[in-house]
Amino acid sequence: MNRHTFLRSLTACAAWTLVAGTAAAQTFPSRPIKMIVPFNAGASVDTIARHMAQLMAKKLNQTVVVENRPGANAAIAAQAVANAPADGYTIFFASDSALVLNGLLYKKLAYDAERDFTAVALGANVPLVMLVNASLPVTNLKEFVAYGKQNPGILNYSSTGTGGAFHLAGEMFSQAAGIDMTHIPFTGGAPALQALLGGQVQVMFGIVGSSLPHVRAGKLRALALVTKEPVNVLPGVPTLHGSGYPGLEAMVRYGLVVHKKTTPEVLAVLSEAANHALADAGYREKLTGEGYLVPEPHKPAVFDQNLAADRTRWQALIKSRNISLE
Repeated sequence: MNRHTFLRSLTACAAWTLVAGTAAAQTFPSRPIKMIVPFNAGASVDTIARHMAQLMAKKLNQTVVVENRPGANAAIAAQAVANAPADGYTIFFASDSALVLNGLLYKKLAYDAERDFTAVALGANVPLVMLVNASLPVTNLKEFVAYGKQNPGILNYSSTGTGGAFHLAGEMFSQAAGIDMTHIPFTGGAPALQALLGGQVQVMFGIVGSSLPHVRAGKLRALALVTKEPVNVLPGVPTLHGSGYPGLEAMVRYGLVVHKKTTPEVLAVLSEAANHALADAGYREKLTGEGYLVPEPHKPAVFDQNLAADRTRWQALIKSRNISLE
C-alpha cells in the first residue's frame, strides 16, 4: 500500500468511526439500562439511587433497572461494572468507598477506579457532622478541644468501620486539633450511633440526616459541620472550616460512573439524563430536607475533579496515620 492509499484508508476509517459513534448516540439507549448499587435494597442510598433512576428513565425514554450488589466494601459491585461492556448499558451508582478509599486502603484490589471508570455525574453529597453525647460537659467546639487536651485518652469516637469516612473524619480532626481520641469501629452506622447515644463513646462524626432527630431531641449536640458550607437542617451549627480549621472537610459522595471506554457520545447522553434528575425540584427538595447537599447540574469533569481532590486529601491522611485494611 502506497502512502496516498494509506492516507485515504485512514481518513475513511476515521470518518466511519465518527459516523458509527454518532449513530450509536442517536440510538442509545435502545434497551433497558442497568444501574448497579453497592448497598442493600431499602438503604437510604438505595432510595436515592432509585429516585435518580426513575428521573433518568423519563429523560431517556427507557427503563433504568436498579440491581443491588452489596458486599466487600462496594468492591463486588465495582468489579461487576469494570468487567461489563463499555456500552453505557451498565452504570454504577457508586460511593467514595468504591471510587477513592478502597484504592488507598487495599494493596490488592480486583479493579482500579482511576483506570476502569469515568464520571457521569455527582448525585449527592452527604455532609458529616461532629456529634457528642449531651452528657459530655462541653457546649461548643472550643470547649471540646480544651476538654480533650485536659483529659488525654478519655475520648472515644465511633465509626462505621476502619477506613470509612466516619473514621477518617475523626482522624483528620484529631490530627488538626492536636488531641488524642481512640477509634472504636462498629459494623455500620446504626450501631455506631447507638453507642454514642448510650454513652459507650463520647464522639461521632456522623451523617446529618440520621443524627438529626437525636439532636432535636437534645440527646446529642452538634458541635460542627465537617463541611465548608452550612446545612439548612442544622441552622446555627458552625463549620470546622470557619471555626479555625480551614480546609477540614469530609463528606460521603454518591454519583454515577461508567466504564472508562464508554464513548463520549453515549457518556453525553447519560450525563444529560443525570443532570435532568439533579434539576428536578422533587429530587432536590427531598434530599435537601434529609440533610444532603445536592449539586447543581454539571459536566462529568466536575465529579472527576471532586474525586481527585478527595483522593489527594485522604491519601495524605491515610499515609500519615498508617491506616490500612490489610
